[in-house]
Amino acid sequence: MSFILLQSISVALAAPPSNQKISLEERALETNRDLPGDFHKYYGQRSTLYRDKERRLAKLDLDGDMNYDGKIDNWDPADNGAFQQTPPGLVLGVGELSKLILRLTPYRVDFRGEAVVTMEVAGINRSVKSGEFTTLNEELSSTAKVKIWKDISKTELLVDSSQPTKRYCEWVVDDTKYPANLPGIVPRTVYIEGISPSSKFTGDIRILVTVSHRDRGSSRESFTESRKKLIKRFRTSFDHLLVTVQATPHKKEFINANAEKVWSTPSD
Repeated sequence: MSFILLQSISVALAAPPSNQKISLEERALETNRDLPGDFHKYYGQRSTLYRDKERRLAKLDLDGDMNYDGKIDNWDPADNGAFQQTPPGLVLGVGELSKLILRLTPYRVDFRGEAVVTMEVAGINRSVKSGEFTTLNEELSSTAKVKIWKDISKTELLVDSSQPTKRYCEWVVDDTKYPANLPGIVPRTVYIEGISPSSKFTGDIRILVTVSHRDRGSSRESFTESRKKLIKRFRTSFDHLLVTVQATPHKKEFINANAEKVWSTPSD
């Protein structure tokens, strides 16, 4: 299915009818970061090379309210799949918070070392196929800004797309207690906040979560390089979604009066 067709389906089905229009740039391209293919050839383009289940450490699933009904349903197709990786992705207003659910299901309990769960943010340049910017300054000046908080009260900041040193976070799980200690270390829910709008493209922010293996006692390598090297031992699992920030919140049609506090605005 073509990128343009998926984009049209995503806008038509994921969002309820609204007078608010999300402008689309005609030159917007599907990029490697949509899959995201820039991290490793395993992600998307050549997945058949890595289907050996015995090397999977865990299954990871990141979900949001992609159809704006106030409920995040793992079994609802409108909250998953193409809606997560096709612009506009999840649409946030400036100052609006939306709950994200992180589901981690262990496959292996006999590994030795550390299970490292990570969350990171990256901007997408839809003017080029790679999705990459020439410099970080170019990325920061061209894309939307978001923050990810541990709770809805914003007491602990996990990720800030505008701060070079705060663009990812990680949770380390020691194998001596894995997987029994997962609930106390890896959060089940986090909250993403829209800070400033996208200036050019929709879906120009990508939230990526991974779970990978790291030898106990080894020195900490750079974030992305360590995961690439360890793919040969235990397969890194991932999930991701695209995000668009606009000036005002997108129209919602809650089925439960937002009882689950999936959305929060500055006026709440």
